[in-house]
Amino acid sequence: MKKKLTLPAFALALLVGLSGCDLQVSNPNEPDRGRALASPDDVETLIASTYQQVWAMGHYWDNANFAFNHMSSRHTATWGNNGQNDLGREPREPMPNSTSYRWSYVFSEHWQDAYGGISAASDGVRAIDEGLEIGPGGERNARARAFAVANQAVLSCLLSMWYDQAFIVDETTDITGELETVDYNAMFAYAMGKLDEAESAARAASFTLEDAWINGNSWSNQEFADYLVSWKARCAANLPRTDAEAAGANWSQIIANARSGMQNVVVIGEDRSSDTSWFDDLKAKAQQNGTWHRMHMDWVGMADQSGEYQDWLSLPTQSRTARKMTFGDDKRFPPVNEDGALGESVSPTAASTGPLHRYNANIIFIASRGTYRQSHYGDARYDVYTLSCNFCESGDMEEMTEQELSHYIAEGLYRMGDFGGAADIINVTRMEAGLPPAPSNPTDLVPSNGAGECTPRKRYDVQGRCGNLRDAMWFEHFENVFNVFGGLEFFHGRRNDILPSGTALQLPMPAADLEVLQRDIYTFGGSAGGGAGNPTPPSIVPGSLDAALERAAFALHRLRAQQKAARANQDLVVR
Repeated sequence: MKKKLTLPAFALALLVGLSGCDLQVSNPNEPDRGRALASPDDVETLIASTYQQVWAMGHYWDNANFAFNHMSSRHTATWGNNGQNDLGREPREPMPNSTSYRWSYVFSEHWQDAYGGISAASDGVRAIDEGLEIGPGGERNARARAFAVANQAVLSCLLSMWYDQAFIVDETTDITGELETVDYNAMFAYAMGKLDEAESAARAASFTLEDAWINGNSWSNQEFADYLVSWKARCAANLPRTDAEAAGANWSQIIANARSGMQNVVVIGEDRSSDTSWFDDLKAKAQQNGTWHRMHMDWVGMADQSGEYQDWLSLPTQSRTARKMTFGDDKRFPPVNEDGALGESVSPTAASTGPLHRYNANIIFIASRGTYRQSHYGDARYDVYTLSCNFCESGDMEEMTEQELSHYIAEGLYRMGDFGGAADIINVTRMEAGLPPAPSNPTDLVPSNGAGECTPRKRYDVQGRCGNLRDAMWFEHFENVFNVFGGLEFFHGRRNDILPSGTALQLPMPAADLEVLQRDIYTFGGSAGGGAGNPTPPSIVPGSLDAALERAAFALHRLRAQQKAARANQDLVVR
């Protein structure tokens, strides 16, 4: 039976679950809802701000992005910050969904960002539908409304990808009645319908986006519509929680959308000292080798040709320590000298760097938190941000790439039986890296050269066997989506059943919202259920969210941005 939520609970949730601050404190500068939505220019500005919540969910670090990248076994770190230590521990433990948990924003921040943006977009659409005219004769109404509906859709899509259930909230929601939670499949269906609506509205209009709405992208209405088509592919490909669910996805439609949508999207980052929202923590910190990031041995080991990874796997988890490896023909990894030594061997403190990856001589993570999480290897692809200056984060920041979309096509072709088509796609980046082409037969092993080398080797395989076409697809996908958008590595791992045993497959609703409703707090992962290899828990759990519609978005966005910046500065101290 679906659980229903009535208005009084929503009013409480506004104070506790959604605002992220104490709204009972008087603020004479905070406009009431009527005044905030009275001016056409203010409504347009409010709508324009909604994409910043999409950006926050995809590129900030004070949310679930860091921890879930760790849970994918692509990234590794032992710092407590952002829940990395707790959620990356093996064997997996239940996620600490609690209001008293120090890093509780791992569970709540995506939730708050999504509904903050949905609230602002819904208020803007409602104002337009009630007769507000933006520009002379309402000449900018079509642009504003299409943009608002698009962000309602994308944020709802992100909720379906991250959470086990959520509320469907838009300008038509009656907050005086009862609202029901829906599971992630229903949330996804709603989001896809909204994406269709937004795409149709954009194609039927004629406009140019303001450059600052999606920073640096003054798209035409048709270009904006193409971008939404790409989101349809991203959303549908990343929704499934298991390989069995992914097998039932509409891959023919995913392929069509990935092929016809916008292929590359960059957002212009700005110097963080300017108090901007346009920065990318994933690219500036989540690949920063000196403090925050190394590649997990379970990932880099798939490229190892020395046998060190297989020896590492043969040991009990708690006995594993970082190993030095060699990588054969794959030019993306650090090179070796003629004598076989790592390129950095002459200077022990230096790093040996390939085009995408780096060897680090030092070990930076705390041994008492698990030496199995230590690694010499990291990423170098975004060094332009991490090495230029502290928190510069300016310039082109990838938000969506042609390679990401092409890998959805490859996966779809593979799942539909077109193995040759899938191989053709992944062989582009394989051969650019110096590797031989992957086979077009899924039962064939990746060919090895005269030295017995092959990339990738099977994941978690202590025998070090060469991988097949699907292993090669996984490897290229992980290689090419790292830190493009938050969660992509994790979503890929869960839909292919390659996450470590017991890994939670989704986020629960935040404990603060459940406490307001006097409902049982629940979680996923470890023995709590909902993890890789564990039974799926009930899909409908009560929570609170309509409060999003009542937020006076102008003042709250500014206030939350200030709090977030202050918290980010505090969290930069490693814990």
